Amino acid sequence: MIKPTSDDFFKKRILLLWALLSLICLAYAVPQEGDYQTVSTPATVSGVAGWQIYQGGAWVPATVPLSGYLPDFEGDIYANHNINVDVDFHITGDIISPNTGTIIEVRNNAAFTSSGNYELRQIRVLAGAKFVNLGNVTATDTSSRINLMGGTSMGAGGVLENHGIIDFAGTLYAYQNAKIISKEGATITGPGRASNYYSYNNGFMIEIANVGGYNEAFQLTGGARFYNVSYVFNGDEDQVTGTLPGTVYSLDVVSGHTLTLSAQVNMTSATNPARGEPYFRVHEGSALDVGSYIISSQNNGTSVFYLDEGATIITAHADGISSHTVNGKIDRGSIQTNYAVYSSAANYTYSGNVPNQFSGCFTTTPDADTVNDLTVLNPNGLTLCPDFYPLTIHGVLYVEPPGTITGYYVVITLPVTLSYLNAYFNGYDSVVIQWETQSETNNLGFYVYRSEDSQDANAILVSPLIPSANSSQGAVYYFEDKELYHDGTYHYWLQDVSISGQVYLHGPVMVQVFLTADGNYTPGLPFDTSFIRNYPNPFNPSTHLEFYLERNANVTFEVFNLKGQLVDYFTLFNRSEGFHRHRWEPQLGSGIYLVKFTANGRSNTRKVILAK
Repeated sequence: MIKPTSDDFFKKRILLLWALLSLICLAYAVPQEGDYQTVSTPATVSGVAGWQIYQGGAWVPATVPLSGYLPDFEGDIYANHNINVDVDFHITGDIISPNTGTIIEVRNNAAFTSSGNYELRQIRVLAGAKFVNLGNVTATDTSSRINLMGGTSMGAGGVLENHGIIDFAGTLYAYQNAKIISKEGATITGPGRASNYYSYNNGFMIEIANVGGYNEAFQLTGGARFYNVSYVFNGDEDQVTGTLPGTVYSLDVVSGHTLTLSAQVNMTSATNPARGEPYFRVHEGSALDVGSYIISSQNNGTSVFYLDEGATIITAHADGISSHTVNGKIDRGSIQTNYAVYSSAANYTYSGNVPNQFSGCFTTTPDADTVNDLTVLNPNGLTLCPDFYPLTIHGVLYVEPPGTITGYYVVITLPVTLSYLNAYFNGYDSVVIQWETQSETNNLGFYVYRSEDSQDANAILVSPLIPSANSSQGAVYYFEDKELYHDGTYHYWLQDVSISGQVYLHGPVMVQVFLTADGNYTPGLPFDTSFIRNYPNPFNPSTHLEFYLERNANVTFEVFNLKGQLVDYFTLFNRSEGFHRHRWEPQLGSGIYLVKFTANGRSNTRKVILAK
């Protein structure tokens, strides 16, 4: 018996690899039953002219338009000629474009959705139309193009909505008022480039849901020359901006979470009558962590910074924030736009690490010298502006030890500091509302309100006065709402009432009710799967990651720096339902990081501070 040599094994492996590659190539090259191909131009998805279908081992004229396949077309398309997508169309198969000149044009306000693999040559999206990528787009030819055509108002041009990966060697052109939407985890990558089209003065819109912000959404090594862009950050968890190229015309933080600057933001100062004034706006419920960076604009311009009611600004700048202007521009602090509008019902946090960080002298509206919550995280303390007469704090004053606060201020204390508010359906006939107070001061008690929509103005009172424990250590309460008569979604609010009659509303929390469900219905849980907190924070060298699971799961943690780069990753396998605490000792340098938790299809992100 002759033993095979190592060369024989090597040859056999090469032959096996060649065979597998051949099979893969054949799978793509050989059409399958039900595939379509173009035989002339133009071919539209709503018609049969210019189309053939592969049936019985041969190409025959198509008798059913692609749009006739509902809810989606599951075959492949061989795009040998131009295609017009003139009605909404979804393909789950692949798009194969052997002809480098093939153009797919989306028109008539249609949405063209691709869930498979798309070999892109050129795609043109007209005003009001949309290309939605749910799969993988590849474009290896440098002549490939994505053209998002212009519209009459911001965001009304052609739209690219990316949920997947676009690996792109060509050029992406965004015309005036076009829009790019980047969903969480999506990216446009490759050696290609992107740019405004024609004039850099004619901007467009980019919506970003990525945790890593712009740097995660756009990774084109050929670069991006974007100017006068209107950005919208609307992720489902905390985000960083990444490094925004060129000038910013407007930026909206609407996520309800924290957006952290990764670099300085430069606002244009030139007003466009069709777009209004340049602005940076933090909307109600959202937070902006400026860190030590600056949001700036040119002198004698019109750019405005808005901090809305219920929004939060976090600054580490030594001079805090200011309303003082020189030559038509705020000249100090984190916000150096031409104007700034700070709400008296917003929250202000100082997170610097300098001796006696200064609050800055800023004007609040509609109530002067007034804020909601004031938080001092600077261990060296905070010095208030001497112009405050005094600074009135309507919410909570929180000074993290050993910090101090110096200056003239008055705290109008709310009767209750709430730890949590939860509500869940018990599986039969009622909803249980549960809450815990962290502390109580002169609190008379609580009322529970309910509505079938999210508007508190439509809520009705469903409880009697629930007396307060008035404990400085807090207490746990619950109320059972049994007055439910039909299925649906219900929203609940908790109102606390002080002895002096002051009231404050918490919520809402949402509950889905199924009164007609059978006995096998599993009631809701009072806690959701989530990353609750890390403690301590800041930390050195380790911290505990605390999370809750509604059912058994593998738990993944991803750690990003403020540039949006993944710097650590680990998975905890087979964790049981309930509360968990995991000790984490990262091998990272000092800094601020975003830790993303994922389990049971749920995810959320929290900011951690490693201070070595």
